[in-house]
Amino acid sequence: MKTDATNASLAEVRGGLRSSVDPRVAKTRQRISAGVERLSTRGLEVTVSAIVAEAGVSRATFYTHFADLEELALWLQESAFAAIADAALNLEGPDGPTAAMLESQRRLVRHYAEHRTLYSAVFQLPVARGAQGHTAQGMARDIRSHIALRGGPPAGLDADLTALYIANAATGLIVAWVLGEIEADVETLALHLLELMPRWMHRAPDSQGDSLAVWNSERNN
Repeated sequence: MKTDATNASLAEVRGGLRSSVDPRVAKTRQRISAGVERLSTRGLEVTVSAIVAEAGVSRATFYTHFADLEELALWLQESAFAAIADAALNLEGPDGPTAAMLESQRRLVRHYAEHRTLYSAVFQLPVARGAQGHTAQGMARDIRSHIALRGGPPAGLDADLTALYIANAATGLIVAWVLGEIEADVETLALHLLELMPRWMHRAPDSQGDSLAVWNSERNN
């Protein structure tokens, strides 16, 4: 049985690995991530035993990097949020910010679709709603950055409160979808995440376009 001192030591090691730029660390985490994705693609149960077998790493290596499946899921989400946020900065083009935001939501939903069995396992844990809270907090940070880039929220709204509200609403919908509580394809879920978001988050000030029209136009082309 691991002692408190051992757990504290491992937690310290994990903290260091989280911010490490060592390519060996990145390679190990990529192997674990790829293993999770292959298991999810095949619809297999995602457990630590299955992950280490698929990724070709030892259990000791897994637990050196992640305390449990929840921590792995949070890391995957944080990585996905960061990549989506970075990509969103380069998406705005001739179709305007609404089309860019829709594509950003598609990428978000695809991430959960590609790792659905892992997230399903995590969100069904006894501490599932705690995991959802961590997910919302991570999403809120990126939403807060997006709000700042657009010059802040409308007068009277606090940016932090706004970002946390949007993140929790979006996360609740995603968790329900991952757990099969609602049925929707990737496009439909992405559209709802866009349409339920405040319009000032993705509409140009002088835009008269409609995001639903953008989506319908793309679906018909």
